[in-house]
Amino acid sequence: MGQAAAQGERAEGPVLRILPLGSGLVLIGLGMALGLAALRLRRG
Repeated sequence: MGQAAAQGERAEGPVLRILPLGSGLVLIGLGMALGLAALRLRRG
């Protein structure tokens, strides 16, 4: 696995580092949206 990881970092280092952050932000946004929707449905 070490060799494959090294090759990946050489080829697509910045992309592979940014993707997890972007996907995490998207998941957090979806979670907050679902939470707010649930609160509004309960209050309404």
